[in-house]
Amino acid sequence: MIVMRKYVMMICFSLFMGWSMSGQGQGIKFFEGTFDEALAKAKQEKKLVFVDFYATWCGPCKQMAEKVFTDEEVGKFMNERFVCMQIDVEKTGWQKETAEKFNVTVLPTLIFFKGDASVVSRLAGAREKADFLNLAKVATGEQLRFEKLYDRAKSKKDLADMQLVLKQAPEYVGGLQGMEAQKWIVRIDKLYNEYTKAKMGPDFINKEDFQIVSKFNKKSVKDDAVMEFMVKNLETYMNKLGEAPGILLVEYNNNVIGELARAGKDEYKKYLERINTELEAAYAIMPTGTLTPYEKFKYYYDGMYLLSYKKDVTSYVELMTKYLAALGDQVGANDYGEIAQNMYVMSKGKLNNEQLGQVKDWLVKAMQYEGTGLIDRINFVTMLGDTYKALKEFDKAKEAYNQGYMEALQIENKMRVAQIQMIIKRKLQALELAK
Repeated sequence: MIVMRKYVMMICFSLFMGWSMSGQGQGIKFFEGTFDEALAKAKQEKKLVFVDFYATWCGPCKQMAEKVFTDEEVGKFMNERFVCMQIDVEKTGWQKETAEKFNVTVLPTLIFFKGDASVVSRLAGAREKADFLNLAKVATGEQLRFEKLYDRAKSKKDLADMQLVLKQAPEYVGGLQGMEAQKWIVRIDKLYNEYTKAKMGPDFINKEDFQIVSKFNKKSVKDDAVMEFMVKNLETYMNKLGEAPGILLVEYNNNVIGELARAGKDEYKKYLERINTELEAAYAIMPTGTLTPYEKFKYYYDGMYLLSYKKDVTSYVELMTKYLAALGDQVGANDYGEIAQNMYVMSKGKLNNEQLGQVKDWLVKAMQYEGTGLIDRINFVTMLGDTYKALKEFDKAKEAYNQGYMEALQIENKMRVAQIQMIIKRKLQALELAK
């Protein structure tokens, strides 16, 4: 399946149900007082303070509360060394004020404090048990801080140290801003390149290194050494790690094909052919309905070539009409939505009324399917509003934007709701000026 570029951009969070904020069983025992009282208690007991900043609607917060904070090993470690508490970032009063004071903008945010309220370390986003305990051990000094670990790895070139740095890097760099963040991004990229060059071989094919590759490797660079190593060893990767390496290589190859097709280079056809050769096992994972993977992606990227390089919208419409017919009963909402989105975005909106009408028709068909994901529906209806606006059908454009605005209310994550609705509000304001 080809993954759509979302027309309305947003941050994605995983959603989890069935959760209680309070620790249970042998897990973390959370202090019930205020933040200042927790600091005072920590000073008295010569401990640090751990604070979990959360919101009741936050799915990843629920995940940590259910899977990590209730763990016996986690509870034993944390209760012995920290005064632990939870702060609801939306609760008016000292809780909301504390969250604002420490610039909590991502949930959950996990912060370790000294008794004087100075920050020892912080982590943005949910983590599994091992990562969380690692951060806690760094806070207590039982494990090297990231900077010192990096210095040791850089000087000794020890592969185990380098791997540990790369595993911890997303957490550390994610908490930095501005030039400091950029400095560390450059350092980590260099270390990653040194690490992969030194380790590529049979010992490189393991879960930890695959996760590192997934996080750091550029996935649109033609003939990238790491990606090509994975291609050559695809069978071993999939035998050891399942479908995930295949999915990553499909993403890589599709990105390369797309880059070349948009640039008008016939070389994109060479990488299309890999679908039937070296990458056949990877593409076999992808559901493509009645078409073979090669047939499906050939339609898609030939169409991209026509739009981006040839600027031939007429031929694109003819090709996509054949594509939809070839799909037959297997055609779905995303098939219509993807080809409509490509036509509108890649032509930069420079379409005549007949062509805009085709985009509109495809989007209307996409909206008729039941079971379409909520985010996809919002993307489709928002683009439909843009299309109606370009056709100067302003009332229908307003109706489409309002539908997207209302559908956004069904999203559980309030931050996402606010972000989407802000985008749609701006579109509505621009619509009023266009009338």
